[in-house]
Amino acid sequence: MTQTIGEILKSARQLKGYTLDDLQQITKIQKRYLIAIEDNDFDLMPGAFYTRAFIKQIADTVGLDGAALLEEHASEIPQATVKTTTSTATSASVTSNRTRLNKNKSKWSSISDTLKNYFPTILLGMFIVAIIFAIGQAVLNTRSQRNNQVTTQVTTQQSAVQETTVATTTTKAPEVTSVNYSYANGNALYYTAQVSKFPLEVKVLNQARTDLWAQISADGTVVADGVPSTGQTVSGSIPEGTTTIRMDFGYTPLGTITVGGVELKIPEGSTANRIYITVQ
Repeated sequence: MTQTIGEILKSARQLKGYTLDDLQQITKIQKRYLIAIEDNDFDLMPGAFYTRAFIKQIADTVGLDGAALLEEHASEIPQATVKTTTSTATSASVTSNRTRLNKNKSKWSSISDTLKNYFPTILLGMFIVAIIFAIGQAVLNTRSQRNNQVTTQVTTQQSAVQETTVATTTTKAPEVTSVNYSYANGNALYYTAQVSKFPLEVKVLNQARTDLWAQISADGTVVADGVPSTGQTVSGSIPEGTTTIRMDFGYTPLGTITVGGVELKIPEGSTANRIYITVQ
C-alpha cells in the first residue's frame, strides 16, 4: 500500500528520533500544523502556500528531499491555481491595423505640410505674445514691490503672533505611555500596557524572509488578519473599552510589533507565536 506524504514524513521523523515537540523547536512550526500534516489533514492549514512550505521544511529537517517529495505527491497537496488568458491576432485584424496606420500617416503628413506653410506666421504671433507678457510682468513686479513696502510692518506683526501661537500649542498626547513585559507561559507572552487614548493602533511589521500570517483581536473580536510579505505591515485599530489585546502568528514573528507607537520588547530566544496585552 502506497504511503501518504504525511506517513512518509512521520516515519522519517521517528527514524531521526524526533518527537513532535523536538520538530516544533527546530522548525518553529506550530505543533498542531505538524500533526495535521502527518495526518494528511490539510484543511487545518492556513493556506496552500504554507502547506507546501511547511512540508518542504519538515522533509529537509528529517533528511528527505523536500522538493522531490512535493513533486511525487503533488496530487495530495493543495495547489494554488493561476488563471492565464491568451489572445491571438488574426490576419484580418493585422490587415485592418496596417490600413489604419497608413491612414494615420497620411493624416499627419497633411497636418505637417499645413504647419510648415503657417510656421512663419505662428512664430511672429508667439514673438508678439512674448513681448506683451514681458511688459505685463514688469508692471506686476513694480506693483508688487510697492505693496511689499507698505505691508512689511503688518507682516512683522503677524509673524510675532504666529510665533506666540506655536509656542503655546500643546503637543499631541501619546496613545500609550508604557508597555511592560510580564511573563511567558507555553507558546504565549504576556504584557501590560498603560493606555491614555483610544482608538489604539497596533502594527506588525514582517521582517522575516517568508510571508507571515498575523491576526490581531480586541476582547475576542478580530480587528486585523493578513499574510504580509517581507517588509509589509498588518495593522488594527483597538476600540475604546478594550481590556485584552491578542496577537496570533503562523510562526514565531521576526520583525517589529508596536502598540500605540511603543515597540514591544520580545525576550531573546523566545519561540512564542501568541501575545496577550492587558490594557490598563
